[in-house]
Amino acid sequence: MVAGRASEIGHLPEKDAWAFEAIKELLMSEVGFDLEAYKERCILRRIYLKVRSGGYSDLGSYYRILKRDRDELEHLVQYLTINVTEFFRNAAAFTYLEKKILPALMLQHSVHKSLNVWSAGCSSGEEPYSIAISLLRVRRKHRIRTPFRVLATDVDKVILARGREGNYSRDALKNLEERDLKDFFVEDGNGYRVSEELRQHVTFRVSDVLVDRPGRLQSLILCRNLLIYFSREKQERVITGFSRAMHPGGYLMLGKAETLIGMNRLYFQSISPTERIYRLRDVPLADSRTEPIL
Repeated sequence: MVAGRASEIGHLPEKDAWAFEAIKELLMSEVGFDLEAYKERCILRRIYLKVRSGGYSDLGSYYRILKRDRDELEHLVQYLTINVTEFFRNAAAFTYLEKKILPALMLQHSVHKSLNVWSAGCSSGEEPYSIAISLLRVRRKHRIRTPFRVLATDVDKVILARGREGNYSRDALKNLEERDLKDFFVEDGNGYRVSEELRQHVTFRVSDVLVDRPGRLQSLILCRNLLIYFSREKQERVITGFSRAMHPGGYLMLGKAETLIGMNRLYFQSISPTERIYRLRDVPLADSRTEPIL
Protein backbone atom coordinates (compact mmCIF):
# COMPACT_ATOMS: atom_id res chain seq x y z
CA MET A 1 0.00 0.00 0.00
CA VAL A 2 2.81 2.40 0.84
CA ALA A 3 5.58 2.91 -1.68
CA GLY A 4 9.06 2.24 -0.39
CA ARG A 5 11.60 5.06 -0.28
CA ALA A 6 14.91 5.93 1.32
CA SER A 7 14.42 6.69 5.01
CA GLU A 8 16.51 8.14 7.81
CA ILE A 9 14.91 5.59 10.18
CA GLY A 10 15.85 2.39 8.36
CA HIS A 11 16.55 0.65 11.68
CA LEU A 12 12.80 0.28 12.35
CA PRO A 13 11.30 -3.22 12.40
CA GLU A 14 9.48 -3.92 9.13
CA LYS A 15 6.01 -3.88 10.74
CA ASP A 16 6.67 -0.51 12.39
CA ALA A 17 8.22 0.98 9.25
CA TRP A 18 5.12 -0.02 7.28
CA ALA A 19 2.77 1.39 9.91
CA PHE A 20 4.71 4.66 10.13
CA GLU A 21 4.47 5.17 6.36
CA ALA A 22 0.78 4.24 6.49
CA ILE A 23 0.12 6.82 9.22
CA LYS A 24 1.88 9.51 7.18
CA GLU A 25 -0.18 8.59 4.12
CA LEU A 26 -3.40 8.68 6.17
CA LEU A 27 -2.60 12.12 7.59
CA MET A 28 -1.99 13.45 4.10
CA SER A 29 -5.08 11.92 2.48
CA GLU A 30 -7.54 12.65 5.30
CA VAL A 31 -6.46 16.01 6.73
CA GLY A 32 -3.89 17.28 4.21
CA PHE A 33 -1.05 17.23 6.74
CA ASP A 34 2.16 16.37 4.86
CA LEU A 35 4.86 14.87 7.10
CA GLU A 36 7.36 14.40 4.28
CA ALA A 37 8.87 17.81 5.02
CA TYR A 38 9.50 17.05 8.69
CA LYS A 39 12.43 15.29 10.31
CA GLU A 40 11.38 11.68 10.55
CA ARG A 41 13.16 11.01 13.83
CA CYS A 42 11.36 13.87 15.58
CA ILE A 43 7.96 12.87 14.22
CA LEU A 44 8.43 9.17 14.94
CA ARG A 45 9.54 9.88 18.50
CA ARG A 46 6.38 11.90 19.16
CA ILE A 47 4.14 9.25 17.59
CA TYR A 48 5.75 6.56 19.76
CA LEU A 49 5.05 8.71 22.83
CA LYS A 50 1.43 9.03 21.72
CA VAL A 51 1.21 5.24 21.24
CA ARG A 52 2.63 4.52 24.70
CA SER A 53 0.58 7.18 26.51
CA GLY A 54 -2.59 5.89 24.83
CA GLY A 55 -1.92 2.29 25.80
CA TYR A 56 -1.74 0.98 22.23
CA SER A 57 0.29 -2.19 21.64
CA ASP A 58 2.25 -0.95 18.59
CA LEU A 59 2.20 1.45 15.63
CA GLY A 60 0.03 -0.91 13.60
CA SER A 61 -2.76 -1.01 16.17
CA TYR A 62 -2.60 2.78 16.50
CA TYR A 63 -2.86 3.15 12.72
CA ARG A 64 -6.01 1.01 12.70
CA ILE A 65 -7.53 3.26 15.37
CA LEU A 66 -6.65 6.35 13.34
CA LYS A 67 -8.37 4.92 10.26
CA ARG A 68 -11.74 4.69 11.99
CA ASP A 69 -11.52 7.50 14.56
CA ARG A 70 -11.44 10.96 13.00
CA ASP A 71 -11.20 12.67 16.39
CA GLU A 72 -8.04 10.75 17.26
CA LEU A 73 -6.60 11.67 13.86
CA GLU A 74 -7.24 15.35 14.60
CA HIS A 75 -5.72 14.95 18.07
CA LEU A 76 -2.59 13.46 16.52
CA VAL A 77 -2.19 16.47 14.21
CA GLN A 78 -2.48 18.80 17.20
CA TYR A 79 0.00 16.70 19.17
CA LEU A 80 2.55 16.75 16.35
CA THR A 81 2.29 20.47 15.64
CA ILE A 82 1.68 22.06 19.05
CA ASN A 83 4.46 24.29 20.36
CA VAL A 84 5.11 25.48 23.89
CA THR A 85 4.19 29.14 23.72
CA GLU A 86 3.28 32.14 25.82
CA PHE A 87 2.94 35.88 25.40
CA PHE A 88 6.28 37.61 24.82
CA ARG A 89 8.20 34.36 24.89
CA ASN A 90 11.89 35.33 24.85
CA ALA A 91 11.10 38.85 26.02
CA ALA A 92 14.55 40.14 25.05
CA ALA A 93 13.75 39.61 21.36
CA PHE A 94 10.58 41.70 21.61
CA THR A 95 12.44 44.39 23.54
CA TYR A 96 15.01 44.54 20.74
CA LEU A 97 12.24 44.84 18.14
CA GLU A 98 10.49 47.62 20.07
CA LYS A 99 13.66 49.66 20.58
CA LYS A 100 15.66 49.05 17.41
CA ILE A 101 13.36 48.02 14.58
CA LEU A 102 9.64 48.73 14.97
CA PRO A 103 9.84 52.55 15.37
CA ALA A 104 11.81 52.90 12.13
CA LEU A 105 9.47 50.52 10.28
CA MET A 106 6.41 52.43 11.42
CA LEU A 107 7.91 55.74 10.36
CA GLN A 108 8.88 54.23 7.03
CA HIS A 109 5.29 53.16 6.36
CA SER A 110 3.55 56.12 7.95
CA VAL A 111 3.21 58.28 4.86
CA HIS A 112 1.50 56.15 2.25
CA LYS A 113 0.84 52.55 3.36
CA SER A 114 0.25 50.17 6.21
CA LEU A 115 2.82 47.97 7.89
CA ASN A 116 2.44 44.23 7.31
CA VAL A 117 3.78 41.61 9.72
CA TRP A 118 3.56 37.83 9.35
CA SER A 119 3.65 35.42 12.30
CA ALA A 120 4.28 32.04 10.62
CA GLY A 121 3.56 28.91 12.64
CA CYS A 122 1.64 31.05 15.14
CA SER A 123 0.10 28.16 17.13
CA SER A 124 -2.67 29.43 19.45
CA GLY A 125 -2.02 33.12 18.84
CA GLU A 126 0.27 34.26 21.64
CA GLU A 127 3.03 35.41 19.26
CA PRO A 128 0.89 37.45 16.81
CA TYR A 129 -0.97 39.15 19.65
CA SER A 130 2.38 39.88 21.33
CA ILE A 131 3.82 41.58 18.24
CA ALA A 132 0.55 43.52 17.83
CA ILE A 133 0.91 44.75 21.43
CA SER A 134 4.50 45.78 20.70
CA LEU A 135 3.36 47.74 17.65
CA LEU A 136 0.61 49.47 19.62
CA ARG A 137 3.11 50.39 22.34
CA VAL A 138 5.47 51.87 19.74
CA ARG A 139 2.65 53.73 18.04
CA ARG A 140 1.58 55.31 21.32
CA LYS A 141 5.08 56.08 22.59
CA HIS A 142 6.22 57.76 19.36
CA ARG A 143 2.80 59.19 18.48
CA ILE A 144 2.77 57.52 15.11
CA ARG A 145 -0.55 56.72 13.44
CA THR A 146 0.76 54.08 11.03
CA PRO A 147 -1.89 51.41 10.36
CA PHE A 148 -0.69 47.83 10.62
CA ARG A 149 -1.91 44.29 10.28
CA VAL A 150 -0.51 41.03 11.63
CA LEU A 151 -1.13 37.88 9.61
CA ALA A 152 -1.10 34.78 11.83
CA THR A 153 -0.82 31.42 10.06
CA ASP A 154 -0.55 27.76 11.02
CA VAL A 155 -1.38 24.39 9.47
CA ASP A 156 -3.53 23.35 12.44
CA LYS A 157 -7.04 24.77 12.06
CA VAL A 158 -8.08 23.62 15.55
CA ILE A 159 -5.34 25.49 17.35
CA LEU A 160 -5.90 28.52 15.08
CA ALA A 161 -9.50 28.59 16.29
CA ARG A 162 -8.18 29.07 19.82
CA GLY A 163 -6.20 32.06 18.62
CA ARG A 164 -9.26 33.57 16.97
CA GLU A 165 -11.21 33.16 20.21
CA GLY A 166 -8.45 35.03 22.05
CA ASN A 167 -9.06 33.52 25.50
CA TYR A 168 -5.99 32.88 27.67
CA SER A 169 -5.09 31.83 31.18
CA ARG A 170 -3.35 34.18 33.58
CA ASP A 171 -0.24 32.00 33.38
CA ALA A 172 0.02 32.54 29.61
CA LEU A 173 0.12 36.28 30.29
CA LYS A 174 2.76 36.16 33.01
CA ASN A 175 5.28 38.17 30.93
CA LEU A 176 2.93 41.14 30.57
CA GLU A 177 2.90 44.15 32.83
CA GLU A 178 -0.29 45.05 34.66
CA ARG A 179 -0.74 48.07 32.41
CA ASP A 180 -0.72 45.81 29.34
CA LEU A 181 -3.36 43.58 30.90
CA LYS A 182 -5.59 46.61 31.47
CA ASP A 183 -4.94 48.09 28.03
CA PHE A 184 -5.21 45.01 25.83
CA PHE A 185 -7.24 42.38 27.71
CA VAL A 186 -10.58 41.97 29.43
CA GLU A 187 -10.79 39.81 32.54
CA ASP A 188 -13.15 36.94 31.85
CA GLY A 189 -13.82 34.42 34.62
CA ASN A 190 -10.55 32.68 35.50
CA GLY A 191 -8.72 34.07 32.48
CA TYR A 192 -8.53 36.94 30.02
CA ARG A 193 -9.70 37.62 26.48
CA VAL A 194 -8.04 39.98 24.02
CA SER A 195 -9.58 43.42 23.63
CA GLU A 196 -11.38 44.43 20.46
CA GLU A 197 -8.61 46.97 19.75
CA LEU A 198 -6.01 44.20 19.80
CA ARG A 199 -8.16 41.69 17.94
CA GLN A 200 -8.80 44.00 14.99
CA HIS A 201 -5.10 44.07 14.11
CA VAL A 202 -4.62 40.27 13.87
CA THR A 203 -5.94 38.01 11.10
CA PHE A 204 -5.73 34.21 11.42
CA ARG A 205 -5.44 31.95 8.38
CA VAL A 206 -4.76 28.25 7.79
CA SER A 207 -1.58 28.11 5.72
CA ASP A 208 1.49 25.96 5.07
CA VAL A 209 4.81 27.84 5.01
CA LEU A 210 6.18 25.31 2.49
CA VAL A 211 3.74 26.26 -0.25
CA ASP A 212 2.01 29.53 0.68
CA ARG A 213 2.94 33.15 1.12
CA PRO A 214 0.85 36.29 1.77
CA GLY A 215 -0.55 38.30 -1.09
CA ARG A 216 1.10 41.46 0.30
CA LEU A 217 4.79 41.99 0.91
CA GLN A 218 5.76 41.88 4.57
CA SER A 219 8.13 44.17 6.46
CA LEU A 220 8.65 41.74 9.34
CA ILE A 221 8.29 37.95 9.47
CA LEU A 222 8.45 35.99 12.72
CA CYS A 223 8.99 32.24 12.43
CA ARG A 224 10.28 30.87 15.70
CA ASN A 225 10.84 27.25 16.67
CA LEU A 226 9.21 25.84 13.54
CA LEU A 227 12.17 25.26 11.22
CA ILE A 228 13.82 22.88 13.71
CA TYR A 229 11.24 20.26 12.77
CA PHE A 230 12.01 20.48 9.03
CA SER A 231 14.72 18.78 7.02
CA ARG A 232 17.63 20.99 5.93
CA GLU A 233 16.30 21.15 2.37
CA LYS A 234 12.85 22.26 3.55
CA GLN A 235 14.35 24.80 5.94
CA GLU A 236 16.14 26.44 3.05
CA ARG A 237 12.98 26.36 0.96
CA VAL A 238 10.93 28.03 3.69
CA ILE A 239 13.46 30.82 4.20
CA THR A 240 13.65 31.34 0.44
CA GLY A 241 9.87 31.70 0.44
CA PHE A 242 10.14 34.27 3.20
CA SER A 243 12.65 36.29 1.17
CA ARG A 244 10.14 36.45 -1.69
CA ALA A 245 7.37 37.53 0.67
CA MET A 246 9.32 40.50 2.10
CA HIS A 247 10.03 44.06 1.13
CA PRO A 248 13.75 44.56 0.40
CA GLY A 249 15.14 45.67 3.74
CA GLY A 250 12.50 43.72 5.63
CA TYR A 251 13.28 41.76 8.79
CA LEU A 252 13.14 38.08 9.69
CA MET A 253 13.18 36.74 13.26
CA LEU A 254 13.88 33.04 13.88
CA GLY A 255 13.95 30.97 17.06
CA LYS A 256 16.95 30.71 19.37
CA ALA A 257 17.93 27.28 18.03
CA GLU A 258 17.55 28.27 14.36
CA THR A 259 19.77 30.05 11.87
CA LEU A 260 20.05 30.78 8.16
CA ILE A 261 21.41 28.00 5.97
CA GLY A 262 22.48 27.55 2.36
CA MET A 263 22.30 30.30 -0.23
CA ASN A 264 19.93 32.34 1.89
CA ARG A 265 22.86 33.47 4.03
CA LEU A 266 23.91 35.60 1.06
CA TYR A 267 20.61 37.45 0.97
CA PHE A 268 20.21 38.31 4.65
CA GLN A 269 22.36 40.45 6.93
CA SER A 270 22.56 39.45 10.59
CA ILE A 271 21.22 42.33 12.69
CA SER A 272 21.18 40.64 16.08
CA PRO A 273 22.88 37.22 16.22
CA THR A 274 21.75 36.74 19.81
CA GLU A 275 18.07 37.30 19.03
CA ARG A 276 18.28 35.66 15.56
CA ILE A 277 17.10 38.77 13.70
CA TYR A 278 18.09 39.24 10.06
CA ARG A 279 17.54 41.90 7.40
CA LEU A 280 16.89 41.16 3.72
CA ARG A 281 19.76 42.78 1.84
CA ASP A 282 18.43 43.49 -1.64
CA VAL A 283 16.85 41.30 -4.34
CA PRO A 284 15.24 38.12 -2.93
CA LEU A 285 16.22 34.70 -4.22
CA ALA A 286 13.78 33.45 -6.84
CA ASP A 287 12.02 30.14 -6.15
CA SER A 288 9.27 29.04 -8.51
CA ARG A 289 8.23 26.25 -6.11
CA THR A 290 6.63 28.66 -3.63
CA GLU A 291 3.17 29.81 -4.68
CA PRO A 292 1.29 32.88 -3.41
CA ILE A 293 -1.87 32.64 -1.34
CA LEU A 294 -4.76 33.59 -3.60
